Amino acid sequence: MDGSHNEPEAKVKHDQGRESAPPEHVNEPPVFPALQNHDQQLPPNGADGVAAEPFQPLAEELMRRYQDNPPLAHQASQIVKLYRRLYESYVARKTECQFLEKANEELRTANLYLYQERECLQSRYAKQEKELACFGQAFDNLGTGIGSILRSSEGGILESMLETADRTDEGAA
Repeated sequence: MDGSHNEPEAKVKHDQGRESAPPEHVNEPPVFPALQNHDQQLPPNGADGVAAEPFQPLAEELMRRYQDNPPLAHQASQIVKLYRRLYESYVARKTECQFLEKANEELRTANLYLYQERECLQSRYAKQEKELACFGQAFDNLGTGIGSILRSSEGGILESMLETADRTDEGAA
């Protein structure tokens, strides 16, 4: 594949209700909002809970250390939330990349199969074209041979064939 087809195109969906609304991107990874409760640093659903686990002990330790200085504890908590959000985005992107790699591999396998099938069909078509040309040539030779036999005969065969054809036409009428 060449480089121009490797760049993914951003799919854009326009808001139907307002003409002046900016387009919103459809295939963006999920971004989880920061939780206001500093004691509990869990993502919205259980599947992404594994992604937040590395930051839970850090958040607890920062809250314990800075209990006496709430503004500093809040700043540290905000930094941890930002890193957690970055990590969750990374995990989401990595999952999406793995899914796309798997789908790409399936497409490559299907492409290989279709390419082989195309080659087989083209080969079969070429063979049938050769056979058709051969049969056409044989049919032309047969017609030429029959015509020359009819012309070379003294006309007896031709007249008897015409009489037989006339009798069948009269019987049908």
